[in-house]
Amino acid sequence: MKSLKLLHKQAAKISIFLLAGVAANTISCNRDLLDKKPLDKLTDDAVFSDATFLQNYVYGVYNGMKPIWYPGTGGFETLTDVAVSQPETHDKAAGIRQYIEGTISPDNITDLTGIWNEEYGYIRKANVFFEKTSASSIDAAKLDPMKGEMHFLRAWMYFELTKTFGGVPIVTKSYKLDDANFDVPRNTYDECAKFILDECEQAITLLKDVAPAGGKITKAAAMALKARVLLYMASPLNNPSNDKTKWQAAEAATKAVLDLSFTLHPTHDDLFTRPLKMDEIILGKSFTPGTRVPDWGFNYDYWPSGFDARQRIMPTQTFVNMFQMTNGQYPYLPDGVTVNPASGYDPQQPNKNRDPRYYSDIIYPGAGPFTINDGAKSTLRTYEYWEDANPNPDNAAPYTNPHKVDPKNGQNLYDFGRDSKTYWVKGLTPFHWRVQTGYTFRRLCDFTGPRASFDYDYTQAIVFLRLAEFYLNYAEIQMALGNEAVARDYINKVRKRPSVNMPDITSTGAALVKEYRNERAIELHLEDHRFFDLMRWKAAPGNIDIPIRGLTSVKMDWTGTQPSDLLGKLSYAYGVIEAAEVRKPWKGDYYYLLPIPREEIKKSHDAIKQNPGFE
Repeated sequence: MKSLKLLHKQAAKISIFLLAGVAANTISCNRDLLDKKPLDKLTDDAVFSDATFLQNYVYGVYNGMKPIWYPGTGGFETLTDVAVSQPETHDKAAGIRQYIEGTISPDNITDLTGIWNEEYGYIRKANVFFEKTSASSIDAAKLDPMKGEMHFLRAWMYFELTKTFGGVPIVTKSYKLDDANFDVPRNTYDECAKFILDECEQAITLLKDVAPAGGKITKAAAMALKARVLLYMASPLNNPSNDKTKWQAAEAATKAVLDLSFTLHPTHDDLFTRPLKMDEIILGKSFTPGTRVPDWGFNYDYWPSGFDARQRIMPTQTFVNMFQMTNGQYPYLPDGVTVNPASGYDPQQPNKNRDPRYYSDIIYPGAGPFTINDGAKSTLRTYEYWEDANPNPDNAAPYTNPHKVDPKNGQNLYDFGRDSKTYWVKGLTPFHWRVQTGYTFRRLCDFTGPRASFDYDYTQAIVFLRLAEFYLNYAEIQMALGNEAVARDYINKVRKRPSVNMPDITSTGAALVKEYRNERAIELHLEDHRFFDLMRWKAAPGNIDIPIRGLTSVKMDWTGTQPSDLLGKLSYAYGVIEAAEVRKPWKGDYYYLLPIPREEIKKSHDAIKQNPGFE
């Protein structure tokens, strides 16, 4: 195995990577010293005997925390009911297609994710750290917190591996070229979980005196990771007998997190912009050019295609329907097609009176106005996802839209919108791809800066651990323990955030479970939870294998409009998006774990055994 054999010695020179958002606040390096010993020319002895250089090494291993947007953009959301990918622009299009078609295998799994190799590469860095500092002369007051960070990081990386593959080989040494045997078998899931919890406990002890700082691993982060791991251990995938003691262990660890000093940040929108909102965020980091999504970044990948962006992923109608009305009713009945008569929802006014998070998280036809900063095309405008309701032949002039020119940039206006397919067909924008649901994600867009730039320092913040998750985790645990009243209380705490203030949930039984899971999908979307939640709940059927629905038609009727009218009358049609990837029936329980890359098994001389169903 490349990642476990590691057929190269620790290089005589190492590169130092600084954790974005932490280095400026926590690292103070002597300029003269750095001039004498450039960071790319440091020997092992220099790095592991100097507290400042060693801390830099530790920050480099922070990069082993899998970005929440892998694979490609949006995490694994595109494998679920929440989102759909645009294959022509998505880096992981082949792997996404293979998964939803039920053809993911040991031979093509790296089309979807390379996490096995990536995480073991960083685990090796952690192991080198522990080997090199076992007899360190660095003062314990400085060294112990770094050890705590490394125990946390190794726990985090093994947790990512176990929730993806189940049991994996536990490796706590760095292999060298002259080692006799690199063939390490898999440990069981329970053995891995125990190892991860032990790592967390050591981190908790070693980090007890570390002051909170933006992006810095702390005792609170280690406690939160421990609680999350215990929730996964208690979940149906890993607890088939529903052992109550596992839920009780998760309860105690989660309550310990809730008893810390964190509070819900009053404004939901602010959570995903810098600076980190440390009243709620337990661990996060700033989004900067050095930590961006591959290629151009969130803006290029999430902005609507008519903004000259590639819009790699987009929300489904199923996800949009999870957002309740302000009266606490869902717009549709469970079939997703029949309007809920108690809701007051009007399919022809779909954006009226919705959960406030809907307006923060979803860009829908007519949403905005948004500032589009794109050089000569910069403007302030709404999302114009509509066709002409009464087109002339070939959509030729004259047009009835009373506004002929965008006053902000002089761009011509038509009866069809600047985010419509017709706008693309006429060659007025380079991007309009075949999968369109009518919506796009807003949460991680930065409309204060340019659409796409390698140089601009965007405002986005990445959240790894925050209090709202643990309120919801605690609610789930209480449901499993039969304490529905407590569960409702914690769900409602999230809903009562001042900027949200939705009515209390009052349901029981299966209805409560459904409402909880919907609440979790909304509150935590694009934070890399939905896919793994469905896996650990063993709840894929009916969520992952359903058709992609969206807006099949949005039309603007300008009849009778006056020069003062900014919009005419919009009409909407809903249904299955035929251009989306066809999602095949759920393959069965074996599909709740991903296959281990065949190449890794070959390199282990078959010491590593494949997950059942993928042999």
